[in-house]
Amino acid sequence: MRRKNKLVIVGVGILVLLGGLGATTMSATTEFVTPTKLDDGGYQGDWVNLEGSVTNLQTEGQRATFDVSDGNTSVRVVYEKPLPDTLQNGRIVVAKGVYEDGKLVADKLSVRAHEGSERPDDT
Repeated sequence: MRRKNKLVIVGVGILVLLGGLGATTMSATTEFVTPTKLDDGGYQGDWVNLEGSVTNLQTEGQRATFDVSDGNTSVRVVYEKPLPDTLQNGRIVVAKGVYEDGKLVADKLSVRAHEGSERPDDT
């Protein structure tokens, strides 16, 4: 293989890697929002990281619906993947997904570890 061809292949490989890195970095910088901020508007159809306390948790198979509350406002969340074992009412959660029609369709869930005296009743 000639040297010029090798340089072209390496150059294209580097561009692909930089493009992938840029795409993952952009999604990682999505801001965390509270239910109150989400309710104020401007997020319709956007990917958001919604943070708050789980209330009204209902499960049916792998589908879960629950509210995320910050004490002022609640936003309904729908999640249709295997649930984290630690998901329960009162836990702090970060639900990552698309906000549409007044609810968040979550693609990922992260349940926060206990913080100080904020422990669930059954631990």
